[in-house]
Amino acid sequence: MKKLILLAVPAALVASPAFAQSATGSVGVSGVVSGRCAALTPITGNFNLGELAQNDGTVDSAFSNHVDPLSKQFTIVCTSADAQVSIEATPLDNTGDNTTGSGYTGRVHYTSTTVFQRVSGTHTYIHNTKVGGVLSAPLGGRLAATPNNVTLSVSNGSTDNTGDQLKAGNYSGAITITVAPL
Repeated sequence: MKKLILLAVPAALVASPAFAQSATGSVGVSGVVSGRCAALTPITGNFNLGELAQNDGTVDSAFSNHVDPLSKQFTIVCTSADAQVSIEATPLDNTGDNTTGSGYTGRVHYTSTTVFQRVSGTHTYIHNTKVGGVLSAPLGGRLAATPNNVTLSVSNGSTDNTGDQLKAGNYSGAITITVAPL
């Protein structure tokens, strides 16, 4: 029986070095962030400009009777290094009659100004509703990661013909802002 034990011990010693060696490897970890933009503060609200006409019936170009402030702030974030900005502003149209003629008009134009805070400086988009259409251009840099990094304001009321009398009624228009990753 002593012989069996002696034979078993050398076999155990031979197998031991295989357990003493180490095994090394590497497992990768990866992910992706897609380009996207989001409004953390919804781009909503209203500019209540109040009475649009001066006492003589012409447009009050300063919107002096405004009920709400003439500017609003929003927070927009983008994961991309740049973004495409599109702005469309429509005139304030008289909901009953927006035609112009014989010294009267049912349309008031204005300027919308949108200022974007970028990581390095600002970028301003100015859109006058007399020009119409969509203003679209790259932001030219990464949006600043700060609250209220976009300011929208309205100013400079005007009509198609200087001196036109505004027609009585309710007027409405809209400003649409789109920010998309590049």
